[in-house]
Amino acid sequence: MKMKTYLKSMWFRYLGNKQDRTAIINVASLIINALIGIGKLILGIYLLSGWFITNAVYYLILCVAKGQVLQQYIVAKRMESSEERYTLELTVYKRGGLFLCLLGVSYSLVCLRMYLIGDAFIYEGIIVYIVATVAFTKLAFAVYGTWANRHLHNPIISTLKMINFTDAMVSIVVTQATLLTMQASPLALKTSSLFGMGCSVLFCLMGVWMMFHKKKEKSADPNRSPGTEC
Repeated sequence: MKMKTYLKSMWFRYLGNKQDRTAIINVASLIINALIGIGKLILGIYLLSGWFITNAVYYLILCVAKGQVLQQYIVAKRMESSEERYTLELTVYKRGGLFLCLLGVSYSLVCLRMYLIGDAFIYEGIIVYIVATVAFTKLAFAVYGTWANRHLHNPIISTLKMINFTDAMVSIVVTQATLLTMQASPLALKTSSLFGMGCSVLFCLMGVWMMFHKKKEKSADPNRSPGTEC
């Protein structure tokens, strides 16, 4: 009985609201992306592969962006003043827009290299299906997170949703290139790189919109914290 009560209290303390659950899920995603980025950087240096290195730069920028947003989420939760808290949240949101622009530029370089040189690493065998599963899982989580948290007017959570959408779209581009290559399509890398560059432009536009967004989202409760639902 004591264990059940303890587990229940821990659930409500750390997972009792949607925003905290979203933050915890993003911590796990951050760790995975950091491992991918470091792994690609090591492979790039070892194999002298520009494609791996430029990919690693994208993933590391993604990790820095998500890490600073999560760190500021913790800071905002501890603030007592709702006005100061919202000012911080809006600053994080605008800074997130800058990071999205950096992600867009870095990934456009990856795609441009793929288009001009065609030196992308193509997965084979069962890894193809693993890559596809991961990509569509990321996209499903990004869409579900956006829908499930649509009533939570928190700029920090909105920033995380934008970053997750960016991550999911990049995974879809990789999956497209892999599947088209597996089907022996002669234009697999060209079409995938153009799709990726189109996504990069979208990321930059999203980032610019976030940086110049001035609308103040108000909660029904003026004393809300980042961990409470609207």
